Amino acid sequence: MKAFWYNQDRKNVCGIRIRELRKQKHLSAKKLEIKASLAGYSSLTQNVITKIELGIRFVADYEVAIFAELLDTTPEYLLAFSPENSSNINESDSCI
Repeated sequence: MKAFWYNQDRKNVCGIRIRELRKQKHLSAKKLEIKASLAGYSSLTQNVITKIELGIRFVADYEVAIFAELLDTTPEYLLAFSPENSSNINESDSCI
């Protein structure tokens, strides 16, 4: 569904930052899955994390909050648009 695409390449805004923070913390996707599972979030599997980071999976708002908790950041940081990507949003792509 077109309404879920951030731009032509990605279905989410936060995947790139999730990957950057995960790598800064020296966590593999598998280790982040284990951390999520220990925190009670068993739906965040390694496969899901990888798809989110690659931008091929939509991220629900509650998942953004979970990633922020797991990576010691804020949802606002994860959702921040980067200047180079903000020009990729067209009014015709909005869900209004």
